[in-house]
Amino acid sequence: MAMLGLTSTESFSAQRFTNIRQRVFYFYPNGAAPMIGLLSLLKDESTNDPRYSHFEKRLSEQRNTTAAATTGCFITNTTTNADAANPFSPAADSTLRVVVADQTVFRVGHQVKLSAVPTSTAGVNVILYGLVTNTGTATINGNANTPFIDLSVTEAGTNIANTAATVGLEVLIVGSSFAQGVTNQSSSIWNLPVQIENYTQILRSPFDFTGTAIKTSTKFDESGPYKDKAKETSVDHMREMEKAFIFGRKRLITSGTRPQYMTGGVIYHLEQWELLANNPYGTSGATLDADDNKRIINNAAGTMNPRTYDMYMERAFRVTNNKANEKLVLCGSGFLSTLNTMYVSGTMLTSKQGDATTYGMTVVQHDTPYGTIYYKTHPLFSQNPTLRYNALFLDVQNLMYRYMQGRDTEILTNRQANDEDARVDEWLTEAGLECRFPESHMYLQNVRQAVAG
Repeated sequence: MAMLGLTSTESFSAQRFTNIRQRVFYFYPNGAAPMIGLLSLLKDESTNDPRYSHFEKRLSEQRNTTAAATTGCFITNTTTNADAANPFSPAADSTLRVVVADQTVFRVGHQVKLSAVPTSTAGVNVILYGLVTNTGTATINGNANTPFIDLSVTEAGTNIANTAATVGLEVLIVGSSFAQGVTNQSSSIWNLPVQIENYTQILRSPFDFTGTAIKTSTKFDESGPYKDKAKETSVDHMREMEKAFIFGRKRLITSGTRPQYMTGGVIYHLEQWELLANNPYGTSGATLDADDNKRIINNAAGTMNPRTYDMYMERAFRVTNNKANEKLVLCGSGFLSTLNTMYVSGTMLTSKQGDATTYGMTVVQHDTPYGTIYYKTHPLFSQNPTLRYNALFLDVQNLMYRYMQGRDTEILTNRQANDEDARVDEWLTEAGLECRFPESHMYLQNVRQAVAG
């Protein structure tokens, strides 16, 4: 079976090339553009506009967190909205107002559970259950539009500590409950999809010869230098596409006489996922490596141990495509060396020489409890001292190559002026990256030294 959920395990020699990107990948499977090569095997899609977009919809987690009223999150008097006493003991069936980060997650009739609620006894926590009877916003502690939910307490609680320790507790929906014959209590909760936009980018790689040079044979090819230079330039063109699709920044330049579009690469989309403000995905963003939503891991210490690496792998596999529970990791040789040292006493890493099942690429396979990882050393990482210890985790099936209609990679000939004694050809591509569900990808940096842990 082929890796990454690609559609065929046949070697390319038995296939008809459908685009030049496939042809270059076939001849250079371990070359400098493995991501572009693999994207050539996936479904691509044309666009008739340099601005294109896709929609992403995520299922609601049906959970939220508590927020502060004044000090704690609990309110027992819904008229004054003053903090509950510290401690307090809510009776069964009493109404308890809980300040939350976002009340729109809840509706009347939801059953909820608050875990690890502190009590006045140090080190003793309890669980509170309740039935949502009301949701809304109110002025609390002078702050207007503060979100809250009202709960009918399921079981009595004793000596609940209404302190700052109650802020940030999970409020988890555990079901819904309604009386017999009751009519619909409230409108449903509908999570709208988000629209993510990117641009196509024009990439051009020209090459030229004088009229005399193109007719002159070379020692390595009597037919002349044209074929060799055309081939070499096509590889350089793919390398530039590869780097744009990884490191590119989405940008529109309108200061010139004609608009210039630049596509956003994978790392750009990870940065958008991590934004704290104006986050296009509607997430809370992240700043610290330990944050669950963090997908660009800075790893400032430069060390890595198996436990921490396992945590990052679990995070990377938390969201995957629906075809293959596998990730491709494009990494520098330094990163792979550190990883090999970290697992030197085990047999977790398996080298696989390029064959039909790996599309000619030489990869290292790593079977984890969460899924399979294929490490591919990337020359663009290995040859760059600032990238040598970095690794880009890709969920390949969540990437798509988007090209301007009729402007996929092609060679355009005779671009020289009419009276020029030369020939100018060029490789031209107008395309961009569609990066779906960025949380299924990850960029792990600065993994220089393996340590115990």
